[in-house]
Amino acid sequence: MLPDIKGYRLYVNLGASQVRKRLMGVGFGVRKIETAGRGQAVIIHTATGDHRRKLCALFEGLIERSSGEDKAED
Repeated sequence: MLPDIKGYRLYVNLGASQVRKRLMGVGFGVRKIETAGRGQAVIIHTATGDHRRKLCALFEGLIERSSGEDKAED
């Protein structure tokens, strides 16, 4: 069994392949993009502060929920 990837999880209502296309060449601490069901993906990232805000802006209106980011709000 593989270890769990460390980082925050951002759930978006967009397929994993479309998320990868939007993030091409951007970075922002993205570690991995996984599918979370049909038409949904989870972005595992380590972005904080301004980078996190820019990452969320890329998916404005498509964010379903974020896990562990409530304490990182600024």
